[in-house]
Amino acid sequence: MPLFQHFTRKVIVAWRLPLREKVWFLLFFPYSGIIRASILMLPFQWLSRSYGQAYDNQQLSSLVTVQQLHRAWRIGKIAELAARYTPWQSKCLVQALMVRTFLGFYRIPYVLHLGATMTGDDQEPMKAHAWVKVGRWVVSGGEGHRAFAIVRTYLTPSIVKNRNSQAPTQLF
Repeated sequence: MPLFQHFTRKVIVAWRLPLREKVWFLLFFPYSGIIRASILMLPFQWLSRSYGQAYDNQQLSSLVTVQQLHRAWRIGKIAELAARYTPWQSKCLVQALMVRTFLGFYRIPYVLHLGATMTGDDQEPMKAHAWVKVGRWVVSGGEGHRAFAIVRTYLTPSIVKNRNSQAPTQLF
C-alpha cells in the first residue's frame, strides 16, 4: 500500500472516532511519556502507591455495569492505539497505568495485575507483564497474560472499602 493511501486511511479512521476518544488519545500520548519517565526514574515502592490498593497475588474480578465495561474496553483500545505511536517504549505497564488512571477518573472498578514467568533463557531469564481487568474482561495487556503467574494485585480503592464495610462483595 502506497504511503499516501496508508496515511489517508489513518486520518479517516481517526476522524471517525468519537470526540471523547479523540481527547483520550491526545491525553494518553503525553501521559504515556510521563509514566515511562516515572518508571525509569522512581523507585517501584513510590510508584506502586498510585497503582491502587495492594492485595494478595490472586486472580480477582470486580462487578461492573455493561456501560462501565464498554467504556473501559474503549479506554483500553485508545491507550493501546496511543502507545503504538509514541517515540518511547509504551509497553504493558505504561498502558496498564494509563488505563488505570482513566478508569479511576470515570470511577470504574478495576483490578491491576502484575505477573512474571521464567523463560529458561540465559539472556532473559524472567519476563514480566501487567494487565488490567474490569469485570471478567482484560481491557489492557490481554495478549498473553495467561502465561504469567500473578505476583501482585492492585484494586480500585472503592472495591476495598466495599469489601471492608460488609457490603455485598464485589470480588469473585
